[in-house]
Amino acid sequence: MSPGDRVCWKHPFVSLTPNLPRLMLRALWILSIVTAASVAVPPAQAQAPPSPPPTAFVMPPAPGRLVDVGSRHLHILCEGGEGDSMVAGPTVVFEAGLSQYTANTTYGLAQDAIAPFARVCTYDRAGLGWSDPAPADWTLSGMAADLAALLNAAGEPGPYVIVAHSLGGLVARVYAREHPDHIAGLVLLDATSDEDFGELDEARDGIVHQLDMAISSSTPGQPVVGMPLGTSPEVVMAFTPEILRGVRGEFEALDRLPEEMRRPGGFGDLGDLPLIVVRRGKTEQPPSEADLRHRRVQENLASLSTNSVLVVAENSGHTIPLDEPGVVADAVRRMLAAVQTGARLSE
Repeated sequence: MSPGDRVCWKHPFVSLTPNLPRLMLRALWILSIVTAASVAVPPAQAQAPPSPPPTAFVMPPAPGRLVDVGSRHLHILCEGGEGDSMVAGPTVVFEAGLSQYTANTTYGLAQDAIAPFARVCTYDRAGLGWSDPAPADWTLSGMAADLAALLNAAGEPGPYVIVAHSLGGLVARVYAREHPDHIAGLVLLDATSDEDFGELDEARDGIVHQLDMAISSSTPGQPVVGMPLGTSPEVVMAFTPEILRGVRGEFEALDRLPEEMRRPGGFGDLGDLPLIVVRRGKTEQPPSEADLRHRRVQENLASLSTNSVLVVAENSGHTIPLDEPGVVADAVRRMLAAVQTGARLSE
């Protein structure tokens, strides 16, 4: 599969957003699938001749490179880096939201829009896509360390502009805390905040329970439910128990954060690091209290740096990279210009 053939498809868990009161409704799709898969066969159907066994699912080839980071391999897909239109560094790295990986991503269109003028990479966190499973007791610090090791081993020189969507915003902020010399600028796209843990916790248990149900009755390497004929294998693999375990592991990593980080301000500020915050513009009409809270949280994210700007993606819901990839590309171009010239983003 070529980069242009990426599946820009939203896994049921991509809606784990900073605005979570409706998360459980959005998650009902996967919950209903899992429940249906576990229902006993009615007696009338039980007498029917057995169906032929389904064809075993075969993982599609990785679109990028598998890179050794020491006892494990992580998958990375990079584009751009050549041609007269290129902007001179730094490399742009996408940090995806929960359950997203290189071939099942809201980032595909945005990456293709940026590649003509910058080096841009997406990757699969441990346990997702083609990357090896995460170690036991996985943490956000481990994810940040993985990214640092991956970019070094892949020969992608830093410092980097990190573009983080949704839950990836927490990973990116841990990366900025623990690897400050590796980061030149940060773009947050409707990112989860350290103000959101109350809502995250409220949604977590029901989703994890359904994941456990699906995984416990699964066959290794096979999707937990039947998929419609013709479904892309890049989508089918999102429902394999291996990747569902990766999603569950990311919930567990949030639980392992120190208590002092699971509160507003717990991740600290960003000093004068160049920061662009892009929030979604679509809301209920009139805006609900949840919409208004989300605006406040995004404004607070923009205040984390003394060198920042807030942008509104007027025609986007939560999945800004999929809804308006041009807005993401424009934010990246603006960030690269500021980093290269030393100008403040507000100038």
